[in-house]
Amino acid sequence: MGKKEQKPLKDLIDILGVNFKDKSLLDKALLHRSYSSEHAIAKDNERLEFLGDSILNASVTIMLFKMFPDKDEGDLTKIKAKLVSRKSLKKWGEELGLEDYIKLGVRAKKFYDKRNSRILEDTMEAVIGALYLDSGFDVVNNLIKNYMRDRDFHKITDFKSRLQEYTVKKFEQIPEYAVLSETGPPHKKIFKIEVIINNENYGKGSGYSKKNAQQMAAKEAYNKLID
Repeated sequence: MGKKEQKPLKDLIDILGVNFKDKSLLDKALLHRSYSSEHAIAKDNERLEFLGDSILNASVTIMLFKMFPDKDEGDLTKIKAKLVSRKSLKKWGEELGLEDYIKLGVRAKKFYDKRNSRILEDTMEAVIGALYLDSGFDVVNNLIKNYMRDRDFHKITDFKSRLQEYTVKKFEQIPEYAVLSETGPPHKKIFKIEVIINNENYGKGSGYSKKNAQQMAAKEAYNKLID
């Protein structure tokens, strides 16, 4: 952040691709408490940060619930945790160039660390909160969905690919999947599948489709191999 001149709000609005009706809300979202303290301003962005955190979690929860109808609560919780993590928020803020718009006090600016800055992550949440107040849930939800759509869900959810990548490197082999059983009525069958590596069973999984059962088996095998 250093001594770079702060960029105008309109540039950030263009980058976000939204239309803030009340630009003072966005200005407040960029107002760090260090700046408010130095300039005797009564408010900062912390309340907006609190709101934005809840909006982000709600948006991602709804998106994942619709996206992965076969995943259970545990899997959905793990995926969500990665998508709304500090690391994810930091990356989003960096992609937007958000640090060029944050108002920091002199001391905070001096000790700002690009490699490990909670300020950037908190400000990202505050921007989400500001957009929610300005334009409502649908608009901010679309912004979040558009960003998350570009994330690599493959690395988060596709255990078959992760397992294959690992076994090719370690064993020079591709995992094989075998159906152990099919139970239940035709419209709601449950498949049980095992994954075989080096002629050994490394994991089993069940699901309402072969694909889902294979993912569950691959997950068990992958976690066993990397432990």
